[in-house]
Amino acid sequence: MEESLEHRMQPCERFLAGRCQFWPAGWLWDAGKCYYFSSAKQAWAKSQEDGRSRGAQLVTIRANATLAFLQRVSKSNTFHIGLKKEHARLDWKWVDGSALNRLFPVTRSTASYLACGRVSGPGLSGGSCTDPCRWICEQSALTLQWGHGSAPPTFLVGNTTYTCLDPQ
Repeated sequence: MEESLEHRMQPCERFLAGRCQFWPAGWLWDAGKCYYFSSAKQAWAKSQEDGRSRGAQLVTIRANATLAFLQRVSKSNTFHIGLKKEHARLDWKWVDGSALNRLFPVTRSTASYLACGRVSGPGLSGGSCTDPCRWICEQSALTLQWGHGSAPPTFLVGNTTYTCLDPQ
């Protein structure tokens, strides 16, 4: 199992006007969010449990830019995401209970009333929740901010000291 955010951090690679963002080692950063792309495969419910154990959740998609990022990274692989449909007459819902934005059509690939969302290079699809797939979890990047004229923050994680430095 990967270590938590508190144990493994990427060096400060995103520096903007007195702000620095960190994310867990082995995760990808995009627009202030950290994404974990699993290499193992398991059912949707187990994927959701794994995300929670990492202090994250299965990814929710709110913007076209996020969908494009996930499609680009996933390529031909299929990943569980935080989207579920529990009855034929119900709409798709994200893990936070919000409805799927109609900007993102889901190609249905199962006859089951219980379906779980997936993402791959071609876009969003639905499939059986028991099918083993890879999964994507997300969490917000840890952001450190400091005032104008003050020294950039430093902090200690394990035996490593991290400092945000102005790249100029």
